[in-house]
Amino acid sequence: MKVKKAVIVYQGGIANVFKVQCLNMANFGRGAKRLIQGTIRECEAFARGLGAAGVVVREAHCNMAGDIVDALWDENLESAPYYKLFRTCKAN
Repeated sequence: MKVKKAVIVYQGGIANVFKVQCLNMANFGRGAKRLIQGTIRECEAFARGLGAAGVVVREAHCNMAGDIVDALWDENLESAPYYKLFRTCKAN
């Protein structure tokens, strides 16, 4: 699976990293496929690894429960719960 673009999405006390076709934060048209779901630190390390490999990585959060693959994501991280725990992963 070739990954060119990815988004780390913080979700409460966990995080997800998705492969995306486009960096659209709306809940449609981004073609997101989950690569990993885990602790914030696990996903941040995974996202940084993708960035080091040349993948464009963006950050977002989603304050919803359940599967967020098709949910609206928000790039305003300062409005996210647990914001002070996040370490930047943006790349390229």
